Amino acid sequence: MERSKFRILVIDDDEIARDVVVSLLAKEGFSVDSARDGLEGIAAVKRSEYHLVITDLKMPGVDGIEVLKSVRNLSPSSSVVILTAYGTLDNALEAMRLGAYDYITKPFKLQELLIVVGNAMNRTILKEENEELRRILRETYRDLEMIKSIRESGVEEVMLSTLGRLERLREIGVIENPEAEILKDNLLQGREDAARTGRG
Repeated sequence: MERSKFRILVIDDDEIARDVVVSLLAKEGFSVDSARDGLEGIAAVKRSEYHLVITDLKMPGVDGIEVLKSVRNLSPSSSVVILTAYGTLDNALEAMRLGAYDYITKPFKLQELLIVVGNAMNRTILKEENEELRRILRETYRDLEMIKSIRESGVEEVMLSTLGRLERLREIGVIENPEAEILKDNLLQGREDAARTGRG
């Protein structure tokens, strides 16, 4: 995933602090939106999908804990980082217990923020790859089961679909080239067997 495709929402009622974080992340190539308070931030999450939400803890009205709870409900796959000048252990433990990805105490070093954002991005990439892998494996298993029971007329379409998924598994490093070739050969052999059965 390119940084420009990693979508971040920054929520902070302190305009200066918000602008500093937004400017830093935008300069690093991330796609960044901002919100002036918790309510505006929650509304933004309802409208758009974000990979990462960075929210201040202490805000008037809706605080960072409420934002965290809302994000967990509205967009469970999003990571949430809490920023706070009130860096007590209780606050940190509460945020982490509720599902925050990380917790940073103000004032923080900009490099520290970049490291946390980079880690969150890597986590998102791994989650997306795992989801894709599970999808490919489910579909491949389904197609292999179908090949056993369908007639020759349907084999070609299913086989081409399965070959495409095998190639994708090879591309993302789940299976090695020799394994991919063996699976491909088995699939082609299955098509030939189905064709002979159909003629018989």
